[in-house]
Amino acid sequence: MNNFFDIEDKVEIEEKTKKSKTKTLFDHLKAVTQFQDPEYFKKLTDTDKKSWSNYMILRYLSMNPDWVDVINEIQPYITGMQLKPELAYQILIRIIPSSNIYLPYVKSKNEGKYEKELINTLQLFYSVSEKEVIEYLHILYSKQDGIKEINRILSMYGFDEKRIKKLSKVKEVK
Repeated sequence: MNNFFDIEDKVEIEEKTKKSKTKTLFDHLKAVTQFQDPEYFKKLTDTDKKSWSNYMILRYLSMNPDWVDVINEIQPYITGMQLKPELAYQILIRIIPSSNIYLPYVKSKNEGKYEKELINTLQLFYSVSEKEVIEYLHILYSKQDGIKEINRILSMYGFDEKRIKKLSKVKEVK
């Protein structure tokens, strides 16, 4: 049987764990876009400070079309000069208007379009980066005999016909 003091202790422990939860990238973004407290960094723990990334903060902020040009202008100074996070925060809260805004992460249209195993195999074959392989795939799929070329390369690496058919199929990207 639980008594009143046990319940009170549990509530107190839960409140402490909520308070000590490490800040995430999204907490930092909210601090930049909504709260804009000049003392924000002084209130953070060392662990919270480590979760700040100038690059990722700028990347997410640039997802707002109204802020793209501004972020593009200040980005070389913040990341290129490797400013301390506290200074980067101070600059951002002076530039970014305070608002409760949703910042959707815009993914590449090509992300997930091709099988990873196909990309890796073509990287080996052509000895190029993943980005270049994706460009090659665009070209190959636009050519009349492009799929035949992809299938030929896959068969050179020992893939059976069933696997080749699956790998050379372009996935629908939503």
